[in-house]
Amino acid sequence: MKSRVFRFNLFLTHRECQEYYQGLYTSIKVMTDVGISVQFPAHHIRPFVTSLGVKGKFELYLNESNKFIALKKIT
Repeated sequence: MKSRVFRFNLFLTHRECQEYYQGLYTSIKVMTDVGISVQFPAHHIRPFVTSLGVKGKFELYLNESNKFIALKKIT
């Protein structure tokens, strides 16, 4: 099965991350480097949350049916 890869920058403040943990957000919508809008479940950012929030460039991997495979921080 071939996966699709989307690259994007993500910057979330500490406060935005707190709002996520409070359940105010269930998904995150980002604009990829090539201008495609992609949405994925917010709980996938949990491993990347620090005391400052989330900051970096990421790759989102989806299968051919647009099902989540992985989210990786690349910078």
